[in-house]
Amino acid sequence: MRLDQAIAARFPQISRRQARLLLSERRVLVNDRPVSVASREVSDTDQIVVVEAPAELSILAGSDEWIVVDKPPGLPTQPVRGRSEVSLEELLRLKYRSVYLVHRIDRETSGVVIFARTAPAAARLSRFFASGEMRKLYLARVALPLDREITIDSPIDGRTALTIVRPWKATIVEAEIKTGRTHQIRIHLASLGMPVDGDRKYGGRAAERLMLHAWKLDHPEVGAFEAPVPQRFTSAASAST
Repeated sequence: MRLDQAIAARFPQISRRQARLLLSERRVLVNDRPVSVASREVSDTDQIVVVEAPAELSILAGSDEWIVVDKPPGLPTQPVRGRSEVSLEELLRLKYRSVYLVHRIDRETSGVVIFARTAPAAARLSRFFASGEMRKLYLARVALPLDREITIDSPIDGRTALTIVRPWKATIVEAEIKTGRTHQIRIHLASLGMPVDGDRKYGGRAAERLMLHAWKLDHPEVGAFEAPVPQRFTSAASAST
């Protein structure tokens, strides 16, 4: 079946004419690759993703080997099961065609994410993250101010997990993770009795969003990258003190 026909068949709200327009604007991914040819033949097993309203992405830095993005909260880093919504990775593929996921942050977490643009760069960046060479700093808003640095060395799901928590500003703490376990900062802060605001899963106070921000990535061979702290993030913390 032609691609424009397949789009119209799978997405009843999109006509073939609209499908051709979306294709011309490079807003269609077939098997994770942007496609613009309406007559391309596709099968029933091919994965098709249509980006009807692409988000404006905040690009922090880039090179021929990597691209650094300030991810907004609520946007998944990688494709979700069933492809029910578009991800940051897919949006970047529309713009840069070839990107490689080397790490991720939670959907509701905002901040800095780096993607590789070549396979060799992906292998190198993945190694930096796996070995702990990539320095990762987060900011989290909690209920009470912290008065000293605390090191949390507590396993998560039976695996080593190390987090260093430092006072930053008002009721915002800086968390440096030396490992990369799922929900590591959220679990470790909750274990101190200071869960992240907006974190319903681990007992955080009510908030407009999960108040966790991937602030900085730093590696001597790649560089240092910082995602600006959202204004509401800091203003709300100041108001709570």
